[in-house]
Amino acid sequence: MPVIKTLHKWLSLLVGLQLLIWLGTGLYFNVMDHDKATGNQNRQRVETPAVDLPRLKEPKTVLKEYDNTVSMSLITLLSHPYYLLIHEKGLYRHFKNRYSLVDAITGKPFFITKTIATAIALESYKGAATVASTVKLTEPSEDFPKEQNRLWRVNIDDDLNTSVYVDAGSGRLIGHSNDDKRFVDFIFMLHFMDYTSEGSFNNVQIIVFAIFTLFFAFTGIIWTIELGFNGQYKLSSLLGGGLAGKHKVDVFDKHSRSMGELSMSAHENLLDSLIEHDIALPSTCGGGGTCGRCKIVVDPSVKVTSADKNQFSTKELEAGYRLACQHYSDEIAKLKLDDVTQANKYELVLIGSEFISPYIKQLRFRVCDGKPITYKAGAFMRFFIPASKGLSIPAALPESLKAHWHDVEHREYEHDSCSRNYSLATCDSAVQQPEEKQVGETIPLPGNELVFTIKIHTAPNNEVIPGVGSSYICNLDVGQKIFAVGPFEEFYAKPVSSKPMVLIGAGSGMAPLKALIEEQLVKYSSSRELYFYFGARRQVDLIYSEHFQQLSDRYPNFHYLPILSRPEQDWHGATGYVQDHLAEGLATEFEKTLDKTEFYLCGPSAMMSSTIDLLKSKEVDDSRIAFDNFT
Repeated sequence: MPVIKTLHKWLSLLVGLQLLIWLGTGLYFNVMDHDKATGNQNRQRVETPAVDLPRLKEPKTVLKEYDNTVSMSLITLLSHPYYLLIHEKGLYRHFKNRYSLVDAITGKPFFITKTIATAIALESYKGAATVASTVKLTEPSEDFPKEQNRLWRVNIDDDLNTSVYVDAGSGRLIGHSNDDKRFVDFIFMLHFMDYTSEGSFNNVQIIVFAIFTLFFAFTGIIWTIELGFNGQYKLSSLLGGGLAGKHKVDVFDKHSRSMGELSMSAHENLLDSLIEHDIALPSTCGGGGTCGRCKIVVDPSVKVTSADKNQFSTKELEAGYRLACQHYSDEIAKLKLDDVTQANKYELVLIGSEFISPYIKQLRFRVCDGKPITYKAGAFMRFFIPASKGLSIPAALPESLKAHWHDVEHREYEHDSCSRNYSLATCDSAVQQPEEKQVGETIPLPGNELVFTIKIHTAPNNEVIPGVGSSYICNLDVGQKIFAVGPFEEFYAKPVSSKPMVLIGAGSGMAPLKALIEEQLVKYSSSRELYFYFGARRQVDLIYSEHFQQLSDRYPNFHYLPILSRPEQDWHGATGYVQDHLAEGLATEFEKTLDKTEFYLCGPSAMMSSTIDLLKSKEVDDSRIAFDNFT
């Protein structure tokens, strides 16, 4: 099946590109100037003079001197009569033909020389003309690719680069061509996929394309059938879940001890259904089936989805291993949990919401029951996003930020319920206010608040909707409530020590790193060296910059290193990419302590991949590299 999917995706690219070409060229054909498309702007009609028949040589006399003549006709070239004898006749005039020309008055053979071809061309040209060159072609003409006979090409020195073509055997005027016609011919070539200039719609390319399209359809049908067998298409989902109902499922822990018979919704995946019973399975992809962490064990006869196949070996699948986020309660009667994370479900109320960059918001929540939550810095919570209507542009977008969103088209859309993970941007409420503080210094502490920095993900095009979770949660009004489960502690600092600590981040990957820094400096009053490399595009994207400058002023062991990839002219700091400046640090500041330095990463996957590769090239052990792959 992976081969089918890969083939289908690449074929979709090929078919999609050609469909776009057809759409564009078809639109051009509807708006183009059809008179210019012929290439005949400077062509005029040549009048045929009357022929004095008594002066002509008797046709029978001429035919006696030429064998294998198929037909004979009287033509006029340059106002003079000639007999055109055809010895080999193609089905069409542009097919291969063999001619002889005989002067109809003298009976002598006549040939289309360079001078004659030039004269015929000029006779058909409207107005005065200057001949740039006259060439006898040895290959088929690009302007008239169907023509199989030898041609003279007479190039005229005019604004359109006109060329006049004359048949070298019969003297027949083939036609005019110029830059306007050549451009239209190029569009026709694209439209008919005539990339080898065969001059025919029934070419090899379009036949191959038809075969590819057929395979594209077949692979799509096979994929659709596979998704159907895997339960990806449900009547209950199409009807909004109204007919789904509840199903009883026997749940066992990893030691096969019964946890009871639990009632679960059939239109909600098992990952989310278990949360309703305070059972939290580990998951970092928000139910997308890509992290492979929400493992359960069920009857091996339960269907295997493509996500299951990607995460488990054949032996594990045969043992009944499946992903909870890919299955529903109506598929199973009992399940065993492979691993359970200790977490609770909370109802949170939004108490503060503000933009800290054009696309990132800081959201502050408080637990509705007022109880504080303790957690390790770097933890995240899973938010439950209900089915709702969304907006592509935030409803309460400040006037000062609207210029950054002018390329985003305003649209409304509907989305289903889902869950999304977001990292906490502060330490827990155990942080205490320092007894002594310098005048004018502010170090915000969360108290009982849960603080998140969330990037609003815009849609790459109108074919898909924007980020459902980020758009919904960032459009909440103060006072609105939402459910979340957690905190989940999977990315955190090792116990306090004297080992140097290097943090590398970018974008909204700031959140867990900010929490780690505040935990070390404020909560634990650690004296270990902390280096924070943070990358952004522009100054406006440097979130919490003033806050980190204040921390750097107060704590001499904290080093804040902001880096811009697209800086403005007034930027005097570091430029480029985070990983490049880290490479410089590895060769200088950290060279002597590299064997004990700890590294913490969070940001876009490309940045983290290149940074991890850099660290491994320096032989940094995996145990000293921690990363939060929030993507």
